[in-house]
Amino acid sequence: MRVRYMVVVILVTMSTIVFAGGGAERASGPQRSLTVSMAGEADTLDPHVTGARRAYTVMMNVFETLVYRDADNVYQPGLATEWSWNDAGTVYTFRLREGVTFHDGAPFNAQAVVYNLDRIADPALQSRFATNALGPYESSRAIDDYTVEIRYASPIAASLLLDAFSQAYLGMISPVAGERYGYDDFGRNPVGTGPFVFQQWTAQNRITLVRNDAYNWAGPAFSSQGPAWLERVTFITIPEDSTRAATLETGESDVALELGEEASELLERNPAFQVKRGDVPGSPIIFWMNVEHPMLEDIRVRRAILHAFDQNVLANTIFRGRVTPAFGPLSPVTWGYNPAVEAMYPFDLSRAAALLDDAGWRLNAATGFREKNGTQLSFDINDILERRRIEFFQAQMRTIGIDVKANAVTSDTLFAITRAADTYAMASTWWAYSDPDVLRVLYHSSNIGTGFAISRYASAQLDSMLMAALSEIDPDARRARYYEIQEFIMDRALIVPVYARQVYDGLKASITGYRIDRGQYPVLYDVRIE
Repeated sequence: MRVRYMVVVILVTMSTIVFAGGGAERASGPQRSLTVSMAGEADTLDPHVTGARRAYTVMMNVFETLVYRDADNVYQPGLATEWSWNDAGTVYTFRLREGVTFHDGAPFNAQAVVYNLDRIADPALQSRFATNALGPYESSRAIDDYTVEIRYASPIAASLLLDAFSQAYLGMISPVAGERYGYDDFGRNPVGTGPFVFQQWTAQNRITLVRNDAYNWAGPAFSSQGPAWLERVTFITIPEDSTRAATLETGESDVALELGEEASELLERNPAFQVKRGDVPGSPIIFWMNVEHPMLEDIRVRRAILHAFDQNVLANTIFRGRVTPAFGPLSPVTWGYNPAVEAMYPFDLSRAAALLDDAGWRLNAATGFREKNGTQLSFDINDILERRRIEFFQAQMRTIGIDVKANAVTSDTLFAITRAADTYAMASTWWAYSDPDVLRVLYHSSNIGTGFAISRYASAQLDSMLMAALSEIDPDARRARYYEIQEFIMDRALIVPVYARQVYDGLKASITGYRIDRGQYPVLYDVRIE
């Protein structure tokens, strides 16, 4: 089959969007630059290597993808104008946009796509996410200068493939720059085809992009055409939430990303600013339980922890009702979410205590904690610089006699400790992704030790279920498979779901055309400052 562009609607709730006026018209005015403050810094700007949210925020302006998701979550042409696939779902053919050049002048063509896909699949690159997103890639070849054929070792659903190819992690890099800088240095010298060109990166401070004046190939997912209205975009790093919000008032930044509850509420009441909300699909905030840890290897202990944790109280008190309680491995806005997980572990302290008693952990009245064979039931939990949720968890576990040590760490530290079984008991992460295939990344046993499958649960049955869902072509059958997978994960008590992320971005009221992709990534090409 062949289509000009395939319409695939993803059932995800996203933020309200304001579009700028269309066309290539350029408004006059003194400010053509935009400063965006972020909570953290990118690790690398190599899209095929990183798996970091902050890197994605920058990269999506530099690199373009074969397809795009528009504001209505419909897949539209990007660097590819047409696509088709065989009945088996193993061969996909993309017709590419002509007249596109990389920032270094290299031509974008079928050979460039082949280079990118082979690069992603190369184990030597040590990709943190793109390889997983690419799926069971086998090979690709240029049929002609602007037609590329991609082969898969096993079937892959069209909706999943297009979702992957619409993400910056699979953005197209210049083959010339890729060869020039190699796997080690390209991330500090990124070259794409996007509306903005990388200019400078000052570590722990700022990343600067400038307008690509040659840009003239925006797809229908955008309301603008031609070069971006903005001439310069600067991303600055400000870890403290209150300080980041304050930079809007001082004028140091025009957009402040990932604002907390109090800061976003204050800005909503100030007519000089606006707040955009994104509901993040994929994996919610979860507390992973390392099943190889001696304190957590007994499923009765893990199930007791689940019964003793009250997501509703955390969401509605500590986080002021500005997050959504989570009860499974997927956020409720994710396509394929199974609502049955919400009833699997009701808050029940009596049930939790009975499970611990049955596991042999007896309460020591003198200490208030449980013991077995002279050993106290005690372990650590590690979170990325967010103490409130782990301290709430710590307090709730104390009510059933579990001693939890709460550690707030950097993302680099968390990634490092979760690669070795003996360095942690519990750890908190999330993963924004618009397809339930994110479960394969986070729970397949092949990702144990990579920093992704943090529960370290090795199960041939679960692996088989995940791969079957990946290869399922029929949408209804695919949804049914993911329903089963979610219940399997929760039945084995591999995680403690905490809450689904809702991102609040603050920006000046004069900014138009700002929208949020996948619940958390700002799209800046259409942005204007009125």
